This record gives sequence, C-alpha cells and structure tokens, in this order.
Amino acid sequence: MRFETVGKFAVVLAACVSIVSCSTGRTADTRRGVSGAASIPLRDIGLVRPEIPLLLRNLQYPYSTASLTNCAAVTHEISQLDSVLGPESYQPGPNRNVWDRSGDFVEEQAIQAAENTAEDLIPFRSWVRRISGANRAERDALRAVANGQQRRTFLRGYGASLGCPSIIPPPPPAARQRTN
Repeated sequence: MRFETVGKFAVVLAACVSIVSCSTGRTADTRRGVSGAASIPLRDIGLVRPEIPLLLRNLQYPYSTASLTNCAAVTHEISQLDSVLGPESYQPGPNRNVWDRSGDFVEEQAIQAAENTAEDLIPFRSWVRRISGANRAERDALRAVANGQQRRTFLRGYGASLGCPSIIPPPPPAARQRTN
C-alpha cells in the first residue's frame, strides 16, 4: 500500500515535470511550485518550517507611529515591506496573451496535482500536523504576513495624512468593456 502511494506520487511528479517543460516563461515559479509540493510531507512532520522574515517577525503592533518622523521614513519603511511582501494585490500584473494564460493554467493544474498527491502521502495528516507543530508554524507565518500587510496599508494612509507625495500608487487601469 505504501509503495503504491509513492508510485502515484512519482508518476504525478513526472507528469508535472513533463507538462511544465512546455513552460510559458514562468519556469522559476513552476519549479518553485513543484518543489514546494514535494516538500509538503516534510512540512507536515515539522522538518521544514515556513521562514518568517526578520522584519515581519519583529513587527509587534502594525499601527505604531513612534519611528515615523517624516515622509522619507514612511517611504523607506514601505519599501522595506514591499521587498519582503512583494507587490500589493491591486497593482497590475503583466499583460499576457491567451496562449500564455492557457500555459499558465496548465502549469497551475500540474502544480495542484502534485500538491494533492503529496498531501495524500501521510495518513492522518491533520493529526500529524497538529502534533508536529506544523499547523502552529503555518499560522504564525500567515499572521506575520497579515501584520506586514496591515502595517503597509497603515503607512500608506499615514503618509497620505502627512501630505507625502505619491505615497499611494495610482489605481490600476480600468478594464476595457467588450461590446457585443
């Protein structure tokens, strides 16, 4: 029974790698996704923990204004959070054509299949995660990211109240309406 599960995982992983080899330019993301799927059992038993950046780990209260004396300090802290958290969700992404988007869909499905198979490798997964501390570590990492996002949003509002120029990025361009 155990060999059968490992065999399924190997088949799905091989299929994912072969599908992903027809990449649309996001090979780094795809490799990261497949390797992340392969590490799911290690995360479940607590051997691999999510990494929380030091900036987010040290963030206790996202609404503090003690260190914010001027617009430069606000902008600097926002740029530090941007480097850790990545772009905000409302910032527009690259404009991709239908072929690229269809390739992205296939890659996402391949990664999802690998993740689903990897999650099935450990019996009683929810209990194993709870006992190993993986649930708590994942919650702590998600809480740190949420605090960082709250801090960045607060800083944008605080900077706007100080009158800092271009502290709030422009809204994304409006989507074109199709006329039928």
